[in-house]
Amino acid sequence: MNILEYGYYDVAANDIEVKQNIAKAVKLSVDVVSVLPSYLRAIKNLLKDSQTILSTVIDYPFGLSSIESRRVETENALKAGAKIIELVAPNHALCNKKYDKFRKDINEQKALCDRHNAELRYIIDYRTYTEYMLYKITTMVAAHQIDTIYPSNNYMLDNIVDNLIASMMIAKKVPYINVVVNGNAWNEKQLSLIEKTDIYGYKTNNILTLEALSSNCV
Repeated sequence: MNILEYGYYDVAANDIEVKQNIAKAVKLSVDVVSVLPSYLRAIKNLLKDSQTILSTVIDYPFGLSSIESRRVETENALKAGAKIIELVAPNHALCNKKYDKFRKDINEQKALCDRHNAELRYIIDYRTYTEYMLYKITTMVAAHQIDTIYPSNNYMLDNIVDNLIASMMIAKKVPYINVVVNGNAWNEKQLSLIEKTDIYGYKTNNILTLEALSSNCV
């Protein structure tokens, strides 16, 4: 495992709770912390003296907003300090095979991130698309020089075994893109599975899981 990430998306959290959880993650030397856009300004200063990169999710969790509103949300997030944009794939456009809209989305978002010296990543939920569509979307993303994707929006419970299988299949068929596994791990057996599997990176929204894995992350 090359990188370890922490995502905090509790919609009911106040600023104090957000800061407490992110501070714990930073102390564990996590590579990336990802939060909802509304939490960016509250935690930006917590990362000022660390190597941890600040990230946010856009059009989370279902990717159903218009291309225009997604662009505005990304621009606001970049101004608030985000250095990685995790953009949920535009599900309505893709399920209707409107690939031109998807390409427009990628081009506009990539140009926006490049102007702000930020990285663009896509969230492509393996539970939403057929296997063929999953690979087609991933290939389109990679063709636009986007290096990293997430195989799940991790909004609902996501079996870690299914997530790992989907991630490894994507990595095998599209070897020139990095896949960050982000299924839930709740017990020692699941943690051991993550540690023993050859994956690029892992993202968790559970601070206890993060504590258990951080000491073994390269």
